[in-house]
Amino acid sequence: MRDTASALGSNIGYNHNPAPSSRPETFHVDLRTVTVRDVDALTMHRVAWDRLAWEAPQKLPFLLSGWVNAFLRHRLKPNERWFCSFIYASERLVGVLPVIVTPHSLFGSSRPTLRTPYDAHTPSGDVLLAPDCALAAFQALLAEVGRQEPTHLGFDFKAVRRNSPLWAGLSDECQDYVMCLGLRSMFSFLDVRGDFEDYLASLGSIPKNLRRYRKKLEGRGRVSVEVQTSAAPSEEFLAEYLALEASGWKGRNGTAMRDDPNTIAFYEALVRNFTAQGWWEWHAVRVDDCLVAARMAIRCGRSLLLPKIAFNEDFADCRPGMIVTGEVFRDAFSRPDLDEVNHISDADAHRLWHMPRDEYVDVHLIRRAALPMLCSLPRILMQSAYQKYVRPHIPVAVKRVYRKFERRGDRKPRRASDARRQ
Repeated sequence: MRDTASALGSNIGYNHNPAPSSRPETFHVDLRTVTVRDVDALTMHRVAWDRLAWEAPQKLPFLLSGWVNAFLRHRLKPNERWFCSFIYASERLVGVLPVIVTPHSLFGSSRPTLRTPYDAHTPSGDVLLAPDCALAAFQALLAEVGRQEPTHLGFDFKAVRRNSPLWAGLSDECQDYVMCLGLRSMFSFLDVRGDFEDYLASLGSIPKNLRRYRKKLEGRGRVSVEVQTSAAPSEEFLAEYLALEASGWKGRNGTAMRDDPNTIAFYEALVRNFTAQGWWEWHAVRVDDCLVAARMAIRCGRSLLLPKIAFNEDFADCRPGMIVTGEVFRDAFSRPDLDEVNHISDADAHRLWHMPRDEYVDVHLIRRAALPMLCSLPRILMQSAYQKYVRPHIPVAVKRVYRKFERRGDRKPRRASDARRQ
């Protein structure tokens, strides 16, 4: 089930460092807009939607219909509503824009704010656009947004990857909006188109440490590595994964996925949606019958997203998280249908693996009117100034003290030294 390209037709190539086009190709076909406000009504667009997302240069599963469907069902706040607009050029889908409508804290539903799906479990709120007509499609989508929510104050797009066609859609002035750029995040990824052994040899002491930790783990029992790609075991394995995560520091801190029914329902929907298409994977390491580490993985185009990892802290001295990550990378390098592995995060551990980073930028569109400018512009400009001028100059020592304070007490994971003391 790994060769999923045939389900959606041919895939376009992927460049890790593209220069965003300043002027998209001229587009003359009349565009047709369809807007729905019912989850079941999304189904009729699913095949074309997934094909467009699978071929998108960002290669992020948050753009797929299965992810958006799960978000709309399980991640909205009680006071939020949504609609989703589709842009067709003749019979070809060229744009998809799911919109979350949130009442303003002061003006309520009469002056709402808009955003794409985005939260702690959906770390990028990009827009799905066909690259060859991004400008025309995005302008048509914004016009439809204005018809659906004529009194909205602005529109936020969080963590837009720098190769996104949205940048071409924004290259012309948006007549009804002022555009501001906000937080710039650098997220790790790994090009897996080379040879794994050559990559491993470039990591200094990592290969030696992997062998040492693997040998140490083998001293605790029979070690097996699992890569599950078929639909059958995935939903069953989710319960095992949730128990593994809750057994550690997140469980002690009350922040495990299992502690939030909406989060459980969200991931159950993701697993169900993507295993049905063969795009969900589990990578796991066991000692005898005990699960000691596991990673979620989701295919989108020629990319594999790694959103979550969990490990058994009783085996912390064997570095099970490091071992399972090494196995994921080994497997990814062996697959001709993959170009990259993407974490959509920037953990310190990524430095050990010499992972490069790509830029993701928040985009804020503020309506060109006195009230929206007064309500939104000062806040966005202050956030932008902090990110641009203050944050880069915070001393490293101060950042370390802050991280240590954040993870004080029983919140932190047990490390190798803790395991040895038992």
